[in-house]
Amino acid sequence: MPTLELVCKRLFNNSSWFVKCVIGAMLLLIPIAHFFAFGYLYELIARSRRGETPMLPAWDDWRRLFTNGLAAFIIFIFLGIVPVLLAWMLTWPLRMMAYGVIVYVPLIPAIMLAGPLTAAGIYQFQKREEYRDAFRIYILGAMLRSSRAHFLVPTFAVVGFLVAGYPLMTFTIFAGLAASWTYYAAYFRFVEDSRKAQSRAV
Repeated sequence: MPTLELVCKRLFNNSSWFVKCVIGAMLLLIPIAHFFAFGYLYELIARSRRGETPMLPAWDDWRRLFTNGLAAFIIFIFLGIVPVLLAWMLTWPLRMMAYGVIVYVPLIPAIMLAGPLTAAGIYQFQKREEYRDAFRIYILGAMLRSSRAHFLVPTFAVVGFLVAGYPLMTFTIFAGLAASWTYYAAYFRFVEDSRKAQSRAV
């Protein structure tokens, strides 16, 4: 069974990991070029979905990175950003009532779900490269429910990492997404393999 610790050890055990993450962080800063960074993250999910050992690949095949990154970013907008924005809008009435930090409670589930939900959407999209697969909420919900107990601690860890590394911003974001999305995809693959094994055993 994959763990966030194991995934991180394998992703960042090579001496080139820092340079690869710096490239991703720099690309995230530049409009349009950020699609290449998302294409790289897309590739990490694809490798985990195929059951390959987690590792940071070389930055190459830029045309493929751009195309896949565009798809990944679209999915990220709808499954990652939109839920957080909707939750943020829910805080407006509460802010008028001056409830203090309690007004931000609606943001907690949205932030916790943004990463796993986006990874699940990209994971499903990669099977046939059709957007409708990425937005089948009942399937995505089933994926998260089947493994929710294993997402809580890793997701808290990633959120804490992003907050603690705020001064480094895009580097922290890229490294955090690389680790968390790889882990989520690896766990989705683990659940699928477990179910197939059970089906064959029956």
